[in-house]
Amino acid sequence: MIPFADETPVRRFPWVTVVLIAICVIVFFAVQPTRIATEHILSPDLELVDGDDLRFLVDNAAIPCEIVKGRPLTEREFNDTFRVGDASACSDRDGRRHSPAKIVYLALLTSMFLHGSPAHLFGNLLFLWVFGNDIEHRWGRWRYLLLYLFGGVVASLAHVLTDPNSTVPLIGASGAIAAVMGAYLICYPSTRVKTIIFFGFMLLRKVKALWLLLAWLAMQLLLIPGDQGIAWAAHVGGFAFGALVGLLWRTRGRERDDGAAAPRDAVAAPT
Repeated sequence: MIPFADETPVRRFPWVTVVLIAICVIVFFAVQPTRIATEHILSPDLELVDGDDLRFLVDNAAIPCEIVKGRPLTEREFNDTFRVGDASACSDRDGRRHSPAKIVYLALLTSMFLHGSPAHLFGNLLFLWVFGNDIEHRWGRWRYLLLYLFGGVVASLAHVLTDPNSTVPLIGASGAIAAVMGAYLICYPSTRVKTIIFFGFMLLRKVKALWLLLAWLAMQLLLIPGDQGIAWAAHVGGFAFGALVGLLWRTRGRERDDGAAAPRDAVAAPT
């Protein structure tokens, strides 16, 4: 299923959403090496990423082993991971650091703006545009930005919790966008989202956000025993964080509408 638009009118230009999209596009095409492929980053084929591309990746991506240990990968861990193909090589405590200047916790933020392929980038940014502009309008720019950034960090930490010994770099905005989607589920459950559905052929349907997002969540959960090339825990963790923040905000009566035409099931905050 590919959502591409919803029916909620937004009367203010979504500056934060557009800036986030622009940063991701600029980083992908002008900053990061273009040969970093998602299937190589989160798969046993890690050794297929070459030289400078690999250094850029390790220097800027979030790596669970580094987050848990509080220090960069050692040379031994680096070689075991990217030359031998051992994705759980987190064992060498005292070895020489491969990237000694790396601030490992800052990578929780920088990794959000890296993507593995044009398809990875486009898919993430399409979801961000569809769901993000409404949350930005409803909550305000700063609250929305904080949701996005904190959601991305929480999503990465959720991935770390499920695989703390992993030395595989984690990149992408999926976790942060999942947090936005979780908030959208709480704020706009009955809003109809224009969606392309594939059943061997292509269908164009308007699907309630409630069912669309729950179906998306179910697909992430189905990945748990299967494809290890997708950070399902980051998706689920980010989504749960966004939904929780949305519930807390709504329960406290602090949600803002700012004049948007809200759906009937979305309760405006008292002023």
